[in-house]
Amino acid sequence: MLRIAAALAASSSLCIANACEMFEYRHVKASPHVHVFQAAEGTTAVVNGNIVAVVGERAVLLVDTGQIPSVARRVLADLRRLSLLPITHIVNTHWHGDHVLANFVFKEAFPAAKIVAHPHTVERAASFYTDYAAKNRERLPAIIADMGKRRDASTDPEEKEWLAKTVDCAEKMLPEMEVTKYVAPDVTLEGDMRIDLGGVTALVRHLGEGNTPGDIVVLVEGDRLVAAGDMIVAPTPYAIGSSLEPWRRTLAELRKLGAATFVPGHGPVMRDDVYLRDLDALFATTYAQLKEMQQKGVSRKDAESRLDIGAFKARLDTPMKRQAFLQFYVRAAIAQVWPKPPG
Repeated sequence: MLRIAAALAASSSLCIANACEMFEYRHVKASPHVHVFQAAEGTTAVVNGNIVAVVGERAVLLVDTGQIPSVARRVLADLRRLSLLPITHIVNTHWHGDHVLANFVFKEAFPAAKIVAHPHTVERAASFYTDYAAKNRERLPAIIADMGKRRDASTDPEEKEWLAKTVDCAEKMLPEMEVTKYVAPDVTLEGDMRIDLGGVTALVRHLGEGNTPGDIVVLVEGDRLVAAGDMIVAPTPYAIGSSLEPWRRTLAELRKLGAATFVPGHGPVMRDDVYLRDLDALFATTYAQLKEMQQKGVSRKDAESRLDIGAFKARLDTPMKRQAFLQFYVRAAIAQVWPKPPG
């Protein structure tokens, strides 16, 4: 999700320090037929999603495209070195910009490729990203300026670091934004779709509401691998605009697919479902505590300090991880229980 949009004002996405780690990635062969172009750890308000390639004997299916055009072009070049087969399908797991905004890079290279997404993804992405560069030409610099003021005014060292690194990366995103041309999905999916890539079958499925109501996942059946989009994010989940109760039910359905390997929307390839169980426990205790506090008349402002999720938080061993958890999970979950009034 173009996280500047969602995290700070509800518009897009940003990420890390002087070198801006969001412009880096590493190639991981996750299974015999699946290659992951793993983005750097997304802990600032600018993030880039993992890009996943499923390679068959006749064709390639791509899961998500990231949001940074220059990075997408490098991924495409790396992919061409792995396989000269055509990309016939691109699956957008959900509508957030850090997963869909670089669709155009791959569509230009393979015009016949079909972009598949849930109707919710199509609707939401169109409302945010149509005329993306023009809309953000003034808005994004204004957001950066506001964050700079917050950085200068902050007395919390960890928040100050988070804001400083976000501003650095956001500024590096400006020229990328100018060349971004949002290309919408052209195939909608509300249930299942099987795609034969030649010796490899990809099952594209909407399991239910997760990070967004339109989350879809891709199961590579023979490899027992599922690309889960932001249904799973490590080291800290992104919950902006998310509802925790249905997310838990959908995670349970995800585990029923029988996968042995999970590729998250952000973070490293996972070889078991331990982290999924940890997420379920986190969502359960967060929701229960917040609802109880609301019923007892605790204010939205006080809920943050009273929420006890130390068992999960203890694993977050850097200021950037702790700030990401606060900004993208804790405050987002509170906002779902205590929504701000319209306007």
